[in-house]
Amino acid sequence: LVQNIINAQKWMSLILGGMTFSEIAQAEGTSKRRVQDVVDLAMLSPDVLDAIAAGEQPDGLTSDYLIKSGVPALWAEQRETFAKL
Repeated sequence: LVQNIINAQKWMSLILGGMTFSEIAQAEGTSKRRVQDVVDLAMLSPDVLDAIAAGEQPDGLTSDYLIKSGVPALWAEQRETFAKL
């Protein structure tokens, strides 16, 4: 989870700098779809990131869960959703 968040933040920075998903995928040796899926993790709220960094996230809060279910845009919704895991 932590490594995917690091990648997401790096890739979001590259996107904001003008790179496309395809260009990032090629540079990183992964698929465009993987970049598209993982980059959403860059939108996690600071308190959720702090909990993950401290290893205090709910057991069900995994990269797989976040990619499949999506990351709510509002930080308040993230807190509410992830607290139920």
